[in-house]
Amino acid sequence: MRLNESSLEALEGKGISVPRYDRKRLRRKVAHLGPGHFHRAHFLTYMDRLLGQGETDWGVFELEIVGSNSSLGGKLKGQDYLYSLLSLSPDGTEKLRVNGPIVGYSAEPEEVLEVLSSPGTELITLTITEKGYAYDGDGNLDFEDPAVAHDLSSDGMPLTACGFISAALARRYEKRSAVTVMSCDNIPENGDKLRAEVLAFCKRKYPQIVPWVEESIAFPCTMVDRITPGTTEADIRRLSERYGLEDDAPVHSEEFLQWVIEDRSSTPLPDFSKAGALVVPDVKPYELMKIRLLNGSHSALSYPAYMMGITRVDEAASNELIKAFIRGRYMEEITLTLPPVPGMDLEAYKDELIERFSNPYIADTILRLASDGSKKIANAILRPLEEGLEKGLPQSSLVDALSLWEYFYLFRDKDGNAMPLEDPAADELLDAAASPGDFLRIAGLRKADEGLFKAIEDNLAFLREKGVKEFLGR
Repeated sequence: MRLNESSLEALEGKGISVPRYDRKRLRRKVAHLGPGHFHRAHFLTYMDRLLGQGETDWGVFELEIVGSNSSLGGKLKGQDYLYSLLSLSPDGTEKLRVNGPIVGYSAEPEEVLEVLSSPGTELITLTITEKGYAYDGDGNLDFEDPAVAHDLSSDGMPLTACGFISAALARRYEKRSAVTVMSCDNIPENGDKLRAEVLAFCKRKYPQIVPWVEESIAFPCTMVDRITPGTTEADIRRLSERYGLEDDAPVHSEEFLQWVIEDRSSTPLPDFSKAGALVVPDVKPYELMKIRLLNGSHSALSYPAYMMGITRVDEAASNELIKAFIRGRYMEEITLTLPPVPGMDLEAYKDELIERFSNPYIADTILRLASDGSKKIANAILRPLEEGLEKGLPQSSLVDALSLWEYFYLFRDKDGNAMPLEDPAADELLDAAASPGDFLRIAGLRKADEGLFKAIEDNLAFLREKGVKEFLGR
């Protein structure tokens, strides 16, 4: 059965959750940059829940900026902008739903800018990954980035998300049409950083609008969480064989879903709390919890796992050596760097993380976690390491995790093959892999002492002599 508007009734008859709201009533109120798998598993699920409750008529227009080669738009249009989401729990429970908040899609630069600029658009959201923000090593807008330089100097269509948003705000300024701009990416203080980036861009290209942006445009911080691997051909076949559903743009994810939103906006927003989101005055404690415990643990387990020949995340999390290292040592030391997190039981949260990591039905790969380490590890591991060093907290497992990452660049398997290095700074890191100080400074280490570098040098010597398994088990 081909997924489209006309097949919804039959799908509901098979026990599949489908939109029961009138999709023809949806208005183009949300403009989203970056309609990848995570966005469709996360934000659009919250929107679908709200629409199902009759809470709003907000539809979502999906946008991709210049340079995208995605065929997603055509696939979605061919099935009336519907797609399926299969969630899988660790116990094997499956839930299949069809989400329906999408009202359109464009990758045409002129239309992208028009949608972002439209007074009818009251919320702009982004999931473009950290790389999409063109940050420099300090988390500021990288004016040396060629795409950023183009956007600042050219009167043509922008190339970057920051360029598009800034150009849209310049157009909106003429009618004083405010909008809320919300990053849904896994970046600490994502809203504050996006605001600083846009203001830095506007000060150079649109200085006349800066006071208005500062006063009238809100960039709320958010914390987002749902493990969502990329969809494979096997996933598409699974839907066809198991559910009789033909869907060219499906998503699958874990059942767990979490969203924490800062209570700040320029325009009235739907009440996302009615869909299960947590709206709070301060997101920072929650985002530190997630980035340091979940994302940091993902990075910490990925490098030793791959060097041990493990390629799947669930297999790594179930390995006794890795599990003892991550849950027994790493998570405990990271927890000491966290502020109080209102309403959260951190011990239960850590146990739940291990259960989620061990989910055999979410075929996440070790290489996906190991990619872009230079972008992930600074926030997830280096910042808590620096804080711990200042406060005299136990740091041995964090040092071990950094040592294993550095050793990943030096390691050769039994056939003499190097590890796959998927990282924008791979060449620099490889050249510096024998020098802990240089290696970590490339990754964003701000301050440390020679004791840290000596500890990593000792760890590297042990790894060369004894190997990863003995290192974890020592």
